[in-house]
Amino acid sequence: MAALLTKVKARMTIHAHRRTRGLLQGDYASVFHGHSLDFDDLREYVPGDEVRDIDWKATARHSTPLVKRYVAHRRHALALVVDSGMDFEAVAASGEPKRELAILLAGMAGYLAVRHGDDVMLVHGDARTTRSTPSKGTEAHLEQLLRRIQAAGRHSAGSRIATQLQWVADTLRRRMIALVIADDTPVSAENLPLLRRLAAQHEIMWLTIADADLSALGGTAGTPYDVLAAERAGVPDELLSGRALWEEYHAAEAARRAQTEQTLRRAGIPHVRVTHSHEALWQLRRLMKRQRRGRR
Repeated sequence: MAALLTKVKARMTIHAHRRTRGLLQGDYASVFHGHSLDFDDLREYVPGDEVRDIDWKATARHSTPLVKRYVAHRRHALALVVDSGMDFEAVAASGEPKRELAILLAGMAGYLAVRHGDDVMLVHGDARTTRSTPSKGTEAHLEQLLRRIQAAGRHSAGSRIATQLQWVADTLRRRMIALVIADDTPVSAENLPLLRRLAAQHEIMWLTIADADLSALGGTAGTPYDVLAAERAGVPDELLSGRALWEEYHAAEAARRAQTEQTLRRAGIPHVRVTHSHEALWQLRRLMKRQRRGRR
């Protein structure tokens, strides 16, 4: 069986040239900027540096802008908080299996952490249980984490990411980067106290793997069914083709997405939706940039 991490690294190579991968490393490092970083020395400004890092007094004595360079004085830890319930046996908006997309996103983020010299742990589960692993900083360890996500769906209950989030809030005392990889389920005001608590404890970022558009399925595209149902009877094509139902469905989906966006914004948690593996790396970088801007 091919190593999952090898596939992840291949995707990163295909979708990002060397300069972009370097920027990704910088984006990841900046997530903890201002937390546990020590001043090291000064160097000349290059395009892409943070303006806030310019040392204006030192710059006034030289002909070119100088920026402060920092080094981390301890290893950080990335917690991959992944929905691994049965809901991830469904397909994403791209038609790809959600679980494969979750593995790709977790692998990309985990690989950036390992390359940065940080530790990675996995928190995953379903509506009933939460499981976790120790934190380690090796590629072999990351490979094992990805395999846990892959194997989790065989005997899982339905998804409920709040179960894993509550575990994180109650159990993880050390401040971490927590990357949530969640199913496309509503996040409502009922979750707000827990989300605000987590945002105060950790650096939280949230990736939603977008649902397939049910109105685009049926007929030759394949009949959709509920992955949680004991008998996987498909939805009749007649229910998928009616104009009134189509409009009602899309209105409900838009309202649900807006509710999630609003709740996470109120909690101060940056969020992006991922629809396809081709955009995974770009969306991960977009998320890290949002997290960095949100702290200013």
